Formats: sequence, structure tokens, C-alpha cells
Amino acid sequence: MARKPARTTTKAEEAFSVVRRKIERGELPGGAKLTLQSLSDEMQMSLTPIREALRMLQAHGLVEYRPHHGHVVTRYSIPRAEEIYLLRVTLEPLATRLAAENATEAELAEIRGLHEEFRAAAEKEDGAQGVIVDLNALWHRAVYEAAHSSFLDDFIDRLWTGVPYQAIWFIHRRHRSVQDHAAVTEALLARQADAAGCGMHDHILQGKQATIEHLKAIGAPES
Repeated sequence: MARKPARTTTKAEEAFSVVRRKIERGELPGGAKLTLQSLSDEMQMSLTPIREALRMLQAHGLVEYRPHHGHVVTRYSIPRAEEIYLLRVTLEPLATRLAAENATEAELAEIRGLHEEFRAAAEKEDGAQGVIVDLNALWHRAVYEAAHSSFLDDFIDRLWTGVPYQAIWFIHRRHRSVQDHAAVTEALLARQADAAGCGMHDHILQGKQATIEHLKAIGAPES
């Protein structure tokens, strides 16, 4: 997650972050093949950290290994998405309620600032899809980190890799997301824990509906 205390990252962690971001942005769709050599050439790294990054991506469920095919970006089934959202709609509103109670003034200012950046980017008709997706994730992660619960933070981070955002379809619901983010942000700033949690609950349910519709449209497995 973003904005945690700075620390030295390894080459493998750097490669992991780059590939994860590409998957979240929709630049690497489900089924896309990942090869050691192509990633090594793209990131100007030796094969060793790339190999370790692929193991990390597998552990997070973002990449899977198929015999005779190699590493590919995971395709997501409808039941998997439903399970992920069942957990998200439980944990993320809880984190949001805790954020309303525990956030520092600096953290609330950051949440408000990220919301304004997201709103401005979403209102541009020619706005870069990747930027909008990134700002959405940064806002969410700022909210959850403000709960000051490392366990909850880690659980939610893992869930976000369960069904990564796809820029191509997320971009179409960005205006609704701006409205949802505004409601949650206002409640957080007012320290209204119940309102903030309920707002996040409704926001995630909207995301679930859009995700399921998208997966059905692309013929994702239903079992």
C-alpha cells in the first residue's frame, strides 16, 4: 500500500510492484503471458529478481503457472469475484469507520486532497485512464491506512489483488465513483463513523455490480 514508511526495496519487490500496477491498470489483462526474458528486457533487470517477482505475484493470486504455457495473468471467475466482494463489503466499511475515529488531521487532509485530484482527473473527458485508476486506489488505501490497523490493512490489500481493477471498464463509472468518494470523504472529515462506513459499503456494492456485469460481458467462468 502507498504512503507507508519508506524502506529500501529489493529489485524483486520493484518488479513485483511494476507488474502489479500494470495488472491493476488493465494493461495486462487476464490470460496475458509473462516471460522471464521479456520482463527482464523491459525492466532492465537480471532474471533472478524477475523470477522472484513472479513467485510473489503467484502468491498474491495475480499470476498463475500453466504447464506448457508458462506464467500468465490470472483470469477471474464470477464466483471468485463474488467471494472477494463479500469480504470487501465487510472489511472496508469497518476500516472506514475506524478511520473516522482514528485518522490524524494530516491523514484526513491527505484523503481530501486525493479525492480532489481524483475528481479533477475524472472530470477530464480526455483524462488518462491509468491516472484515474491509480488515484482511485490511492484514495481507498489512504482511507484504510488511516484506520491504524496493520492487520486490517494487510487483509484489504490482499483482497484488492483478488479482482484487480480494469481501466477499460472502470473509466465508464468514474463519475459515480466521484460522488461516492465525496460522500465518504465528507463523513470522514466530520468524524461521522457510521455515515462513512455506510457510504463505503454502498460504494463497494456498486463496484461489485459493475465487476460482475463486466465479467459476464467478457465471458468469465461462472463456476
